Amino acid sequence: MDSLQTYYTYPVYTQAHSPASSSATSDSSYTPSTDYLPHITSDNLSRSTQKSSKSRLQIAHPYARLVAKKDEVKRRKIWNHALEKSIFTPYEISTLGAPHRRVIYMASLESHIDELHAQLLSIGYYPVPFSALEQFKGLNSKTAKSMVAGLQHDVSLSKLKLLELERANADLQTILSQSQN
Repeated sequence: MDSLQTYYTYPVYTQAHSPASSSATSDSSYTPSTDYLPHITSDNLSRSTQKSSKSRLQIAHPYARLVAKKDEVKRRKIWNHALEKSIFTPYEISTLGAPHRRVIYMASLESHIDELHAQLLSIGYYPVPFSALEQFKGLNSKTAKSMVAGLQHDVSLSKLKLLELERANADLQTILSQSQN
């Protein structure tokens, strides 16, 4: 137990040398005591850091830019109005608000999908067997939309990670080819 205490002791600061008081008094002569770390000397520390910096290449982590992008402000994706003119007249576009048009647009799209499914059933072709659809029976449309949105988000993150890995791989290949030449 005594041997553990020699390695795991905490530094003892006096009021004159505590980090809080040194910043307040701006005493630049303060050097922390390493009495609580007897096995680490400054020579050993500098040699170990010099060895590791010489033996390793400085390679950026492939996800480093993805982590930096998370700090951006999250904005709502704007609604794509590409097919809006095929559903609404210019008068309706000018008089109806965008949220109301969006609801009508989604209902129109769902109706069109139902018509396409009916056509597929009438010719005897349907891409998904009904037994596979039983688990989604009674599923709320908002729940289904959020499931799809979650999957799209996962796909976009996976694509970003793949692009970052491809970029990192290309960088590593150029470093390798330069070191071989």
